[in-house]
Amino acid sequence: MSHSASFDGVKESRVDVLIIGAGPAGLMCANGLARAGVNVRIVDKRPEAIPAGQADGIQPRTIEVLQSYGLADRLLKEGNQMHMTAFYNPSPSGGIERTGRAADVTAPTARYPFEVTLHQGAIERIFLDFLAEHGVSVDRPVQPI
Repeated sequence: MSHSASFDGVKESRVDVLIIGAGPAGLMCANGLARAGVNVRIVDKRPEAIPAGQADGIQPRTIEVLQSYGLADRLLKEGNQMHMTAFYNPSPSGGIERTGRAADVTAPTARYPFEVTLHQGAIERIFLDFLAEHGVSVDRPVQPI
């Protein structure tokens, strides 16, 4: 990737693909493209990566996709497997009580019969570390004009 400064001080670059947004979707896109040898640049308007979570669960089929990219082993090591979901409601005495349980995943043919929970910041860090190995980083805070 080549960078230059334009007359107004804005950093310009020449890349095959510009990815706007370094959330999970943008980072997954960048990972796939970088793995294929495509010259990418990622920009994000946030001044730093998200430290905690907003989207903290990974479904079984997504784990399979991440496995095909070589990213699932770390996810499985750092995350927690969730097999059951419990439901709680107010109890007649004013407290709470468990009113039900259900399997968290109902995909009998999935290679991974569970969901993995790991906060979004840690999931993004897995992507960012892989990208760093391929010489790709996120430019922050940057908004295209």
